[in-house]
Amino acid sequence: MTFADAVTRGFRNAFTFKGRARRPEYWWFFLFVFAGAFVIGLLEMLLLGRGSGTLVALFQLVIFLPFLAVGWRRLQDTGRPGWWLLVPSGIVVVSTLVSGSLTRAMMAGGMGNMMNGEPMGPGAMMGVGASATTVVALGVAQLLAGLVIIWWMSRPSQRGANTYGPEPRVR
Repeated sequence: MTFADAVTRGFRNAFTFKGRARRPEYWWFFLFVFAGAFVIGLLEMLLLGRGSGTLVALFQLVIFLPFLAVGWRRLQDTGRPGWWLLVPSGIVVVSTLVSGSLTRAMMAGGMGNMMNGEPMGPGAMMGVGASATTVVALGVAQLLAGLVIIWWMSRPSQRGANTYGPEPRVR
């Protein structure tokens, strides 16, 4: 499969979460997404004199569903359910919620009053410490989940038919 074939197939199957995608299809499409964001960001910086990231964000919004679909099918090609791709994203959501509670704990515990030279209470310190530990643990979990996903994406296709369909033909 060539680069152009992978990009064409990625867009043609943008809403297809059934079936399987071989390694070249996924990794060529990955390269397209990475290079596209890089080039668009570079052009935005050169043409506008600053990198606001608006065009890159728009590109990523357009490419999100096709990229998710090809990744989903790639995991299924290795015999794993595609929903595993959502685990790192779920960790980001939980981490965001926890960091919001960390901010609330700091403000409620008197962090805002520390600017006036007043000490923070012991209860607030415990809340901040527990929340910070949770945020760090979630960051490590997200890193590990991402590494596992990359490892799975790099694995060979499962031979023969599997739960997700027949083995894609090699061309």
